[in-house]
Amino acid sequence: MGFLKNLVGALSNKKYRENPVVATLTTEQYIALNIGAINGEQTMSFCDSLTTGVDKSETQKNLMNYYEIFDRNTALETLEWFLDKGHRGFYEIIKKTVSEHSTLLNDEHLNNAEKDTAEEYIENLEGTIKDLLENGFIHNRSDFMKHSILAWDMGRLVLVARCCYDLDYISEDEAWDILKKAEDESCKVYRNWIDFGTGYMIGRCMWSGPSMMISGLMDITKGLIGDEDSPWKKNLLKNI
Repeated sequence: MGFLKNLVGALSNKKYRENPVVATLTTEQYIALNIGAINGEQTMSFCDSLTTGVDKSETQKNLMNYYEIFDRNTALETLEWFLDKGHRGFYEIIKKTVSEHSTLLNDEHLNNAEKDTAEEYIENLEGTIKDLLENGFIHNRSDFMKHSILAWDMGRLVLVARCCYDLDYISEDEAWDILKKAEDESCKVYRNWIDFGTGYMIGRCMWSGPSMMISGLMDITKGLIGDEDSPWKKNLLKNI
């Protein structure tokens, strides 16, 4: 219920929560923080500091329940997984199938568990394609071939790293180093925040399928893209 409560709160309270203890950030640090802005808004985290400002007991519970992180070792393992693997590999496997509305999947190199996951993710995207179309994230099925869901992995990586910092699982320097890597990887792939937001939402839809949270997360993403006071508006994503 924690994430649902936070999502409702994020949609009803003031957006883009700022830390009352003003921190001096470089432009690069601000951009790196807001690679995780969608998740940050979902959890009502600060948008302008490394600390999230979220109650630590709630943060600890969420890391355990959603990411199986409970100490430094599990934190480092999960953060490395986001950086090196994440869910983007599965998207590369299935995007042609979904784009062509096909029943054919190149799954010869997958084991049985991976095949089951790929089929689940195809079903999830099929179940959310209407939402993606109606909200303007894609215009037709062929758009799936144009996008990467790296944003889905990097967005979660940033918030999880911040939460791990808040719980002293990683140091401040380690957290900023991870955020910098997330920013660098995102800047290699995305031209702007619109592309980034689209990649994130496709990834989320692939992972979860239809759910009561999808419309709320799409609203958060569209707000970040369009609101004049959005942290995404304050500093543009700098394509390398």
